[in-house]
Amino acid sequence: MFLSKPDILKRLGAKELRFDPPVPPERIAQVSVDLLLGRRFITFKDKKTLAFIGSIQMDPALWGSLDLWDTKQQDTFLLAPNTFVLAQTLESVHIPNSLMGLVEGRSSYACIGVTVHATAPKIDPGFNGHITLEMTNLGNVPVQLRAGIDQPAQLLLAEIRTPLEEDEVYGTGPDDKFQGQTGVLPGKP
Repeated sequence: MFLSKPDILKRLGAKELRFDPPVPPERIAQVSVDLLLGRRFITFKDKKTLAFIGSIQMDPALWGSLDLWDTKQQDTFLLAPNTFVLAQTLESVHIPNSLMGLVEGRSSYACIGVTVHATAPKIDPGFNGHITLEMTNLGNVPVQLRAGIDQPAQLLLAEIRTPLEEDEVYGTGPDDKFQGQTGVLPGKP
């Protein structure tokens, strides 16, 4: 069952669901919470810098290979057509063991060609941290992204039938690499 605005406000009031900084009521819609864009942006380095690489593999070492990544902390980011950036929400979110979340792009951004998640919308029970946004500009004009102003994503919340035990929630397993992160890449501050 998805939470409606009254359900979300109730969970926030009981401090079961938490956002830091807190989300004002005007950013809570009928069945979702609008999320602000944060100031951290990460892209692969430019093609000239990476000319020595033929391809990459999905491997944990990928996240630690700082020579692959260009990290920026800034108030704006120009998302050129046909480019990809990892960004994050301004808010850190704590999902209790009785809920799960789905991060979705907002239709106003889709109308200008910006997708907000490529493949990973699920936010597990127990998650605590900033949500990583996988953003691509499929349009034909650059889009200026503004930290603390733009609301490119929304979080839908669903109650799970049987709440997880504390030792079963996200963050208790060795592969839960996004737990508590403040940076955009897995396990990175």
